[in-house]
Amino acid sequence: MSISRTISTVTLALFLLPASADALQDGIAALNRKDYPAALRHLEPLARSGNAQAQLRIGLLHYHGHGVRENDRQAMQWFELAARQGLAEAQFQLGNMYAYGLADPGADADPVRIAAQWYFEAARQGHAEAQYSLGILFLSGSGVVQDDAEAQRWIARAAAQGHADAQAYLKGRSR
Repeated sequence: MSISRTISTVTLALFLLPASADALQDGIAALNRKDYPAALRHLEPLARSGNAQAQLRIGLLHYHGHGVRENDRQAMQWFELAARQGLAEAQFQLGNMYAYGLADPGADADPVRIAAQWYFEAARQGHAEAQYSLGILFLSGSGVVQDDAEAQRWIARAAAQGHADAQAYLKGRSR
């Protein structure tokens, strides 16, 4: 590749990155203002181009029915796109969809087991809600082999991050 072509590519990338970051920030600001049409205008192009943060937020809009018709199937598709890129919050949201029966796991698949797998992916990245949810699954033996020690480890990790339910559980357990 020639030096002039390399410079052109780098220059183009430098101009596009701030625009993408600005659109994401503008979309998040619109969400915070509850201006869902503006949020969709900013986030949807980013989500379609593969931005995991935008995909998560578009999934949340579909899940809650903000600015779009509530649609669990669409929410799940957006969450999965972001989750497969390693975004912990999307992995947690996708786990919730399976855990609560909002996602179709397909024939012969255990939705709670799939939820546990997504919770694990988010939990190992330090996502406190996922750590707590995974701990509860280990406690009950839902989707995973029941294991009190493993449950305690995950719940303690969530509690260490200030997760109120995890802290309450541990406090009640120590009595």
